[in-house]
Parts: sequence; structure tokens; C-alpha cells
Amino acid sequence: MPERVDGRRRRGDRRRRTLLDATLQVIGRDGLAAVTQRAVAAEAELPPSAVYYYFPTLDDLVTAALVDVNDRFLAELAALPDGDDALRAIAVATVESTRGRRVEVLAELELWMLATRRETLRGEVDRWNAGLRDAAARLTDDPCAIDALVAVLNGYYWQAVTSSRFGVEQLEAILRHVTGDRRTQD
Repeated sequence: MPERVDGRRRRGDRRRRTLLDATLQVIGRDGLAAVTQRAVAAEAELPPSAVYYYFPTLDDLVTAALVDVNDRFLAELAALPDGDDALRAIAVATVESTRGRRVEVLAELELWMLATRRETLRGEVDRWNAGLRDAAARLTDDPCAIDALVAVLNGYYWQAVTSSRFGVEQLEAILRHVTGDRRTQD
């Protein structure tokens, strides 16, 4: 019996993941207003009833999508190395999290905008910025530079959906400039 329960749990986790990914696709492609039970289910290639089976309301689904986006990137930031490689690692992680993912990044930005308008979601924006602050604090102890690094990394996401101008080297150079680290890249 335990194997059967684990199998159902895994299948449920996969379906939940599929619904979250489908939600990001719908939001990124068509906007937040397009998130409906039928639109998400169609994108996920699941029956419409699956949406409400895993998420009691569409607000719960949208909230879960925002939390999931934050969880994934913040875990990636927290796992980056300290020391001399930290700055480059942050640049690489940031650029890689956006490249080839324009639709998902658009969805993330739209979710962040929603969170700035909804008091119940505002904590996710705060959590995101706190994670960026923690990553920035690994690069410098200058409070002004930490604020600037958070602004640069947040701004990068807006740039990523409109331009491919900032690759790893350019973002790394900007981060080095902000931190006062004038070492050149290899």
C-alpha cells in the first residue's frame, strides 16, 4: 500500500507542477486576465476539474504560481558560491533564469505587479527583495551598494523581456561597478 500512495502523490505533484507551468504560460502569453479554469486546463492538457482539484480558487492558483517562481529562483541564489566566484555566479544565474524564457519572465513580472497591488501578496515581493538583498550582501557590506545591486537585478528582469543586450559579461561588469570591484573578467 505505501508504494501506491507514493505513486499517487508523485502523480499529484506532477499534475500540480504542470498546472503551475501552464498558468505561467497563459499569463506570459495572454496576460493575467486570461487565467481561467478552462484556459489553464487546456494549456496543461488536463481536464478543467483538475484546476480546482489542486487549487481551490484561481486566486490560490495565481498565488501558488508566484510563490513557486520565487521559491525556485531564491533557492538558486542561496545555493550560489561565496567568495571570488559569487559575483559571476549571480550574473550567470540571473541571465540563465531569463534566457529563452521570455513568456515565463513576462508572467513573473505580471505576478510581481499583481503582488504590489494586493496586500495579501505583498509579502512575496518583500521575500523576493530580501533574497536579492541576501545575495547582494555576499558581495559587499556597503548598504548603498546592496540597495543598488537589488535595483540592478530587479531592473535586469525588465530589460530581459525587451532586449538581449545584457548578457552575463555585461551584467557582471555592472555588478562589479556597483560593488566597486574593478577586477576584469577572465
